[in-house]
Amino acid sequence: MRVELALFHGDDLLSRDEIHVGVAPVSEILSLYQADHWLGKDAAHIALSGFPEHTGLRRMTLDMPIHESRDWESMDIDGYTLAFWCRLDA
Repeated sequence: MRVELALFHGDDLLSRDEIHVGVAPVSEILSLYQADHWLGKDAAHIALSGFPEHTGLRRMTLDMPIHESRDWESMDIDGYTLAFWCRLDA
């Protein structure tokens, strides 16, 4: 599953990245944080960590159902917004 991630603080886009979540666990450094991810039976397990200290963000853990987004989806976390778009790889 391909997942686009965009982190906002208010209207300011802080980072925009894309990860490819597969069965094998992967740890990768993105533009603003680290992403650890793997594909489970029913969900993509994604953990975001290593944020800059000034953000106050520690670790975000997402168990994202395997699906194809119709539009951007988002979640609010401590004054930040994490937007994501999921696509099923062919």
